Amino acid sequence: MEAGPYSRVVETPGLSIACRDAGGPPGALPLLLLHGAVQTARIWDGQFEALARHRRVVAPDLRGHGETAADPATISVERMARDGLALLDALSIERAAVCGVSLGGMVALEMAALAPRRVEALIVANTPLALSLSPRLRAALEALGPQRVLKPAFALLGRRRTGALGLAAARHLFGKGWVGPETERHFVAGFGSMDEAAILSTYAAIVAADPARLLPLAAPCVIVLGTHETGLVRRHAALIAERLGHARIVTLEGGHVTSLDSPDAFIAVVEAFLASEEAHPSPQI
Repeated sequence: MEAGPYSRVVETPGLSIACRDAGGPPGALPLLLLHGAVQTARIWDGQFEALARHRRVVAPDLRGHGETAADPATISVERMARDGLALLDALSIERAAVCGVSLGGMVALEMAALAPRRVEALIVANTPLALSLSPRLRAALEALGPQRVLKPAFALLGRRRTGALGLAAARHLFGKGWVGPETERHFVAGFGSMDEAAILSTYAAIVAADPARLLPLAAPCVIVLGTHETGLVRRHAALIAERLGHARIVTLEGGHVTSLDSPDAFIAVVEAFLASEEAHPSPQI
């Protein structure tokens, strides 16, 4: 993360978390922004200042990503969620809205499962519950492991080229609109700069994610999808909405990272949702 007026490192038990932190009116609900796999908090650069005009906004690099160095063996969705809660503790933020994209959305949902009283509202974008909801298939994917595919590709092609070819394959499978140009830039940069073991552990964590932990919550939720999103993520969005009980689905132009594909529209959705919740807060568990 480039140094800037709001860049800081926050010490939490066992982890130094790099983040961007800026504040708007002190009475407004703070917002925690969580990026996706093999990306960094830089994905929020185009929206951070606009969101921070109205509330305190914190955008960390997740465990093992960007400037938040960590033992790759410790990377899991649950650990990242506990990191998010520890970051709120360190910043003296009792309650917050949490917005996550893809892996960040998985982490946001896990934070709400771990500490429902602390997550007052959820924005979950382009988020699968897991690679599969079938326990048998999930077990097979976990046994196969991303290292079986990615590790030899890294050795043969290098990380950046592996990332670029992975996106080309994704476009072939899911359509050209699934990966926008800004998403490609951040993703390929992440593959080029992130520790190889951390990349492997991050994808292993996604494979191992347990969808059974998603519980009904009092916190309201808006689920954001792209017009070019995969069928799997669309099905999971409907399931998230059904399980949470307080969710609605919004579709924006774009692919798998709508915050990058339609940044202004994404800001508008987030601001309208949070303004509505502040005006009419939901009862808490």
